Amino acid sequence: MRRRGRTAGLLWLGGLITLVGAAIVVAVIALNGGSGATTVPPRRPNDIATTRTQTTPVKHKPVSRLVRNARPQTDWVKYTGPVPFLVYHALGPAPPGAPFPGLYVSYGDFKAEMAWLHAHRYQAVTIDEVMKAWYHGGTLPAKPIVITFDNGYPEQVTFAPHVMAKYGWPGVLNEITENHLYPRQIRPIIHRGWEVDSHSLTHPNLTTETAAGLWAQVHQSRVYLQKTFHIPSNSFCYPSSRYSAAVIAAVKRAGYTNAVTEGDAYATSADPYLLPRFEIEGGVPELAADLLNHRPAGYGS
Repeated sequence: MRRRGRTAGLLWLGGLITLVGAAIVVAVIALNGGSGATTVPPRRPNDIATTRTQTTPVKHKPVSRLVRNARPQTDWVKYTGPVPFLVYHALGPAPPGAPFPGLYVSYGDFKAEMAWLHAHRYQAVTIDEVMKAWYHGGTLPAKPIVITFDNGYPEQVTFAPHVMAKYGWPGVLNEITENHLYPRQIRPIIHRGWEVDSHSLTHPNLTTETAAGLWAQVHQSRVYLQKTFHIPSNSFCYPSSRYSAAVIAAVKRAGYTNAVTEGDAYATSADPYLLPRFEIEGGVPELAADLLNHRPAGYGS
């Protein structure tokens, strides 16, 4: 009787344990939405990091807008010889009543002239690049040429850069710093690798200025360009090509490394403060005549 009672008690206890276990299972299922799935312990932070899809954006280098010749190329060579400089003023048709209609070069002529230069293997560079080649052991292409634009007109910073970029060429803008182009108009050409230099504050006759007026025209215009655009502006362009010993002295004192004027000759390193430029007012025949008739020995060889 004792053995039977003990056995019955064990059976009763076992049944109770089974019932309690079943209740626990039911409770777990309820907590898991009745799916019957086993509870999964939460992941540690490291587990999450190793299994999460990578969402960090990939950083790309900004696309350079520099035209090819804004930097020395591998096929350039050391050169200290003559270099032709061109100067353009207004581009496009001359408006009725324009005081100097001859200073306007049509869009068609300008495109034809750039195409002619390219076909005859000229390559445009900046004045800064020429200075480095002449005085600091820099390099230049086989037939370097400098293409400058005086005063600061909208077409000079829109139409001209568009045409010249086709050939990988930078230009040089000589800016009158008061009441001409806005900074937002100039910055895009700087991003292309153009050089921007001073053409004075207001384009006066510097030879008749007072000492204070001369210094302001030469110095303050450069400071404005340097502070506004963070560029060196190493070249000065004499307004209307008028200069004197006092003007040249002020240009040197202001820290310019060179200055440009006008003249029918190739520029040389002999006098960096009197660099002549061919003034272009006609079409391809005039351009070709200027470059070919005045070509010095050794250029482009």
